[in-house]
Amino acid sequence: MHIHVMGSGAGGGFPQWNCNCNNCKGVREGTVKASPRTQSSIAISSDGVDWILFNASPDIKKQMDDFPALQPAREVRDTAIKAILITDAQIDHVTGLLTLREHNKPWDIYCTEAVHGDLTTGFPVFNILGHFRGINWHEIKTDLKSFTIPAAPG
Repeated sequence: MHIHVMGSGAGGGFPQWNCNCNNCKGVREGTVKASPRTQSSIAISSDGVDWILFNASPDIKKQMDDFPALQPAREVRDTAIKAILITDAQIDHVTGLLTLREHNKPWDIYCTEAVHGDLTTGFPVFNILGHFRGINWHEIKTDLKSFTIPAAPG
């Protein structure tokens, strides 16, 4: 199993764009020994070729630029992301989907019914994506102990 931490910062990343605490200010000025971090997301793969993206933060472009395994490799327009799993409907976990809108086919997106409801009504990202390539929603039942994603076996 391959697990790649795409980002581990809280909403807004680190340093936070609107924060002047000692840590954020220190990172900007180089006086604090800390590494900047993008917002939270991970990618997992059983074979290092086909990847599942967990959440799509607003920083997804930078995260993908920093992780060659997800960059185009087989075709002119390409990615190794085979599906996306959304853990919740927080803006920090879904706005990156808008960046990923130019995929050459509908995304396979896995999430619970509650998250799907939020992303079609409260913050209708799924509706917006429908105007591009669309999505194929796959419900994750909350009472399951496990489930599979056929596009990324294992």
